[in-house]
Amino acid sequence: MRILLPTLHVRQSAQAVPLAAGNLKACLPPILQNQTELLDLFPRQTGEEMAAAILARRPQLIAFPLYLWNRQPLLQLCHRLRQQQADLFLLGGGPEASADAAGVIAEGNLDGVICGEGELPFVQLASRLQRGQPAAAIPGFLAAGSGRTIVPAVCPDLSQLPSPWLQGILPLQEGCGVLWEVARGCRFNCAFCYDAKGHQGVRPLPLERLRAELQLFVTKGVAQVWILDSTFNAPPERGKQLLRMLIDEAPQIHFHLEAKADFLDEATAELLAQLSCSVQIGLQSANPDVLKPLHRTLKTGQMDRALQQLTNQGVTYGLDLIYGLPGDNHRGFCDSLDFTLQRQPNQVDIFPLAVLPGTELYQHQTEFGLTADPRPPYLVQTNSSYSSVELAQSQQLAVATDIFYNRGRAVGFFLQICDALSSRPAELLGRFSDWLNARPELSTEQKTCAEGWQPLDILPLQQDFVAAGLLKSGKKNLRQLAEDLINYHFRCAELLLAQDCQPADNLPAANRLLKQRWRLNPAVQIQRFHYDLEELEQVGGEKLSWLHKQL
Repeated sequence: MRILLPTLHVRQSAQAVPLAAGNLKACLPPILQNQTELLDLFPRQTGEEMAAAILARRPQLIAFPLYLWNRQPLLQLCHRLRQQQADLFLLGGGPEASADAAGVIAEGNLDGVICGEGELPFVQLASRLQRGQPAAAIPGFLAAGSGRTIVPAVCPDLSQLPSPWLQGILPLQEGCGVLWEVARGCRFNCAFCYDAKGHQGVRPLPLERLRAELQLFVTKGVAQVWILDSTFNAPPERGKQLLRMLIDEAPQIHFHLEAKADFLDEATAELLAQLSCSVQIGLQSANPDVLKPLHRTLKTGQMDRALQQLTNQGVTYGLDLIYGLPGDNHRGFCDSLDFTLQRQPNQVDIFPLAVLPGTELYQHQTEFGLTADPRPPYLVQTNSSYSSVELAQSQQLAVATDIFYNRGRAVGFFLQICDALSSRPAELLGRFSDWLNARPELSTEQKTCAEGWQPLDILPLQQDFVAAGLLKSGKKNLRQLAEDLINYHFRCAELLLAQDCQPADNLPAANRLLKQRWRLNPAVQIQRFHYDLEELEQVGGEKLSWLHKQL
């Protein structure tokens, strides 16, 4: 029986790894593994092109991992496939199938879905279909038309699951990225999140398997790894054990981790400092009254201590915010953004509230004063405390933050500019958003979407906006200093992120070098400054007015 496991990714990137499909194939017996193929799909492909690529492989069973970003196009694709080949067995799985099993079956005209952890049910289903047996009564599997209530499947022993990496099912090549699963579940139960659904608590994968996978990643020259664990440091000792293993086995790889500030301590920060890594921390809101009904807490002093420990150790970290939360409003979101940016994170990721099926927010929308789009990405439409006008304002502010602060690499100078312009962070970014919208040469897409912006394109915008603000506030004398600071931080970031400066090919023999015509390597960038760079580096973090007097 020929089995196909297609994955529709968000985009082509180092994170476009078909991990769920790889896990399914790894669990199949050898005879079925040999008949199973993985297929990567991308949004640039039309439905017709996807269907042609799938049917060209002549599959009999097709299993789709369904996520928020690919549910609609994949279920539309299933209809197309059904029309072209009626005898296909079409199967869905993943978070969307687990949270909305009956809806997914109806929407995609599927033969069934697997709810929960899919490895063991998928093996049973594929084996029965191969033998021509009925697929009923498999734990976690819901057949079309059965009408029964389904309990999500949970693997009782993760040590029994084989690794798709160690089996060579997922390809590895030098410089690639890896999605690396180190645990399943979550010990918390946030009202807006689906991570803890189906199984309470965290179940780590065996340490022996993780160590072997790490050693493989090093051998293959993997460049970066996204650790799939929503709170790697809960409990703290588990996180420290993982970090020690990363340091021992793969200190040359860059790791992306998600942490909870409550469990960050000095020892964890010291371990993180020994790695090339970035840590993302979910703040969501700086208002404890907004967080409390969502089963989250914020202790400002504890958060500040944790972030200061990371800063002291030179650890790169980012913070997450959500706008549109029940009980919040645009003013509250601005306060949260001020709180966040005053702590100088390297990155601020801002998301609109998504009311995900299966979560407490989804099940109790009326009590929370919410209505949301019933289709992915399930964004909040109305909020009793957050008007539609305010939601639009927060969305514009989120775009401005992404452009100016994140993509514009502004962490090193942002608070100095805020001080010079006598603005709170959210106020300054709001003014930048208005200034951006008033520029006729920019398209609507450029004003409303940060995705297409490159740092080099943002640099002159930052300089022009800051210069205009200083001129308007009567501080024209600070313009050249502000320009130097912006250029300095931009060039530092370019230097850190640049590829190695390679020599020219076919260099002549050493004894002939001095007779050659020399030219500047195109990878070298030259930046001119108004102020002495060495002095600027020594005292560059002070207020612009003080710097101007001193320099």
